[in-house]
Amino acid sequence: MKTIKQSWIFRVILIAVMLIAIEIPPIAVKFALHYAKTNQLAVYGFMALFICLMLVIIWWARRTYESYNQLGKPAGIKVGQIIGGYLAIIIGMDILSYFNQLLYHQTETANNAALGSMLGHNEVITVVFVFSAVILSPIAEELIFRGTLTNMFFKRGNIWPKVILSGIVFSAGHMSSNPISFLMYAYMGMALAFVYLRTADIRNSIAIHIINNAIAMYILLMQVS
Repeated sequence: MKTIKQSWIFRVILIAVMLIAIEIPPIAVKFALHYAKTNQLAVYGFMALFICLMLVIIWWARRTYESYNQLGKPAGIKVGQIIGGYLAIIIGMDILSYFNQLLYHQTETANNAALGSMLGHNEVITVVFVFSAVILSPIAEELIFRGTLTNMFFKRGNIWPKVILSGIVFSAGHMSSNPISFLMYAYMGMALAFVYLRTADIRNSIAIHIINNAIAMYILLMQVS
C-alpha cells in the first residue's frame, strides 16, 4: 500500500502549495514599495521579512528535494554543461523574443516588466531585490521546479516527461501575456531541467539560473538608472 507521501494526489498538492508559497515573498516587497518615500523603517522591516520568507522556502524546498531525490549524491559541477545550457537558453530565448515582438509587438515579457517596476524606487529595496533575484530566487526555483518536481513524477529514466513537466509548471509560475511569452519560460525551464537531469547535480542548473538572472537584472538596472 502506498504511503501518503507516495500518493500522486499528495505530491500534486505539495507542488501546488510550493507554487503558492513562492509567490508570497514578493508581497512584502510591494508593501515596502508603498512605504518607500514615507517610512524607511517600514521598508527595512518588510525587506527583512522578504529575505526571511525566501530563506524559509529554500530550506523547505531543499528538505523536500532531498526526500524525493531519485538521482543520489550530487555528481559534481560540470562547467561545460553550464556554459552549453546557458548558451542554449540565450539562443532559444532570443529566437522566441523575436517572434514575441513580431507577433505581439512586445519587447519584454510581462514578468520582466513586473520585475523592472520594483527597481529604482528605493536603494534598500533595489539592493535586496536584486540580491534575491540573482541568488535566492534561482536557488529556490531550482529546488522546487527541478529538484523537487522532476523527482516527484515519472521514473528516473523518463527524462523527457520530466523535462516537459518542469518547463510547463515553471512557466505557469511566471507572468505571461501571450502563448509566445509562456513558451519562453517553458523553454527556459526545460533547458534547466535537461541540464539538471543530465548532470545529476542541482548545482549546475542553479549556476545557469544565477548567470541568466544576473545578466537580466543588470539590463533592467541599466533601464531604470
